[in-house]
Amino acid sequence: MSNIALLNQDLPDFLQTAGVSDLTKALAGKSGVKRIVPKNGIFRKMVGGEEMGKVKGDLEVVIVSASPKVGRIFYVKPWTPDAEPSAPDCFSNDGVAPDAGSASPQASRCDTCAQNIKGSGQGTSKACRYSRRIAVNLVEDFGTSLEGEVYQLNLASKSLFGDGTADNTHTFENYTKYLANNGKSLDYVVTTLSFNENNDNQSILFTPARFINKDQYAVTSEVAKKPEVQKMVTMTPYQADMSGRTPALAAPVPKATAEVAEPVKRESTKAATPTPTVKKGLDDVVKAWSDEE
Repeated sequence: MSNIALLNQDLPDFLQTAGVSDLTKALAGKSGVKRIVPKNGIFRKMVGGEEMGKVKGDLEVVIVSASPKVGRIFYVKPWTPDAEPSAPDCFSNDGVAPDAGSASPQASRCDTCAQNIKGSGQGTSKACRYSRRIAVNLVEDFGTSLEGEVYQLNLASKSLFGDGTADNTHTFENYTKYLANNGKSLDYVVTTLSFNENNDNQSILFTPARFINKDQYAVTSEVAKKPEVQKMVTMTPYQADMSGRTPALAAPVPKATAEVAEPVKRESTKAATPTPTVKKGLDDVVKAWSDEE
């Protein structure tokens, strides 16, 4: 039996929802937040900054959590397609004031910030952009060993605001209002994520597909309570870089050491040894007497 054939087999019933074992996770060595990155018509599954899979076309999810308010992110350097992900220079979780963890806060409040003025960015746009995070379960994971896995999804301005393309297809802020106004709950429905063809697939839209079933509710209601899921929808200085990678530890700084002077030979403190006096013999004494006469 080939390795591919084994991976394509259905798990035995008793392992269907067992999840990936702790042993496998430890040996695999993949760490970091699991994320869904929508780009150019493809939803990419990222783990620790590495692509683990992708879905072309629509993606069905259940939204289990979201940041309470629309946040803000600001980069001093302009965005480029080939730029490496990095933490923003300034960010806010509530859209009111910069977070205490911001590397370079641009103002004391967001509403009076110069980066929040039209024209501060490219063209007539604002340099400081809107952002909101949501956490989702993938419908395709239910009933498998990946059941209950949660993915982070970052929503930019075009996915948050503006008009949809159909009566029940919306940007996120309008989607939540649409459900609420019709007496429905965001986390009780299966949501279809699709790309907005009106802006070259650079943003996503939300459509209600159906209600979740009892088994799905049992999973989503539990994972939504987990502290790590709540952290996924809150920006920190390291998470705000959008990469999901674990930050590298800084190299330890060596401790300063006092300079040691080169050893110098010390002068001896011993008294000089006197030259020994040679005793005169008897003949010498007698001779000396003779000389004195």
